[in-house]
Amino acid sequence: MVVCGPNGAGKTSLVEAIVLATLGVSPRTAQLSELVRHDCPALRVAAELEGPPPAAPRTRREIGYAAGIGRRLVADGAAVRQLAAWRIPGSVLVFVPEELRAVKGPPAARRRSLDRLLEAVVPGFAEDSAAYQEALAQRNALLRRARAGETDVRAAFPWEARMATHGARIAAARRRELAALVEPYARWLEALGGGPGGRLALESSPSGLQGDHEEALEASLRAHLERMRPRELAAGMTISGPHRDDVWIGSGDHDLRRLGSQGEQRTAALALLLAHRERLIASGTWPVLLLDDVLSELDPGRRAALLGAVEGTGQVILTAADPEAHATAGARDATVVRVSGGTIAT
Repeated sequence: MVVCGPNGAGKTSLVEAIVLATLGVSPRTAQLSELVRHDCPALRVAAELEGPPPAAPRTRREIGYAAGIGRRLVADGAAVRQLAAWRIPGSVLVFVPEELRAVKGPPAARRRSLDRLLEAVVPGFAEDSAAYQEALAQRNALLRRARAGETDVRAAFPWEARMATHGARIAAARRRELAALVEPYARWLEALGGGPGGRLALESSPSGLQGDHEEALEASLRAHLERMRPRELAAGMTISGPHRDDVWIGSGDHDLRRLGSQGEQRTAALALLLAHRERLIASGTWPVLLLDDVLSELDPGRRAALLGAVEGTGQVILTAADPEAHATAGARDATVVRVSGGTIAT
């Protein structure tokens, strides 16, 4: 489907609404308050979702937000309190201009992109991630209290054990998934005109974990946390661990995160998105692919390569303000929907 219309017509709002209805977050901002339309008291998005056979039956998801009240989640008519229990991992993959953060942004953006994929394809990953973050928060709080003389640093020791257990599982899952992503990423990078030799690698934190076998990761993390106690006590925080991992994204030896041009980074982000899509489909999940105004930044050859990549492989929603771009997409027998003033015109 091609959603076309002039700038400001509401195309990106449609993309954002679909992401909200499936993942409960915006691809543009972490603040739900910024999504409420001007002069409106609240927002509400509802969607019915159905996967291809033999997928789960149709499900309905609703999300609302109002200032002073907060977020409200409903799944199939029942209120849900926790976002983790409401969201549908792997249901959508989205490219908006802000998603270039997954290549050129801070390490947290690259971790978040990879972890969303892992939540969908690795059983238990979301639980490990939540448990690690809880243990990290508790250890940090105790380190700050110990630095202030309010408690003994030994109170943090039990949380270190939990961090090592769950952190080792997180590190191992990231390592395995990146190894599986290298081939499709390299293939799509070349197909989209980014050249041969696409590479991905996990930059582990601490760096000493890089060469460890999976069986040794937990013991290594535990030993590292013990060694770092004096330094981290002085800092009042845990300064290394899987929460500081990064992903190296490049072409050959060229680090696209820091040295790539805007066009190279965009191509890498799209190649990575298509590689994620392959991994999700292989796991039995067919994500809706949302591409917001991506064609206008691509030359004709890359446009054709991207459209060929997504044609006939699940549901794709593509927005375009450029008449030539949506004509190119429409020529492939895509359904064309026009929007104007925030509503569907045809």
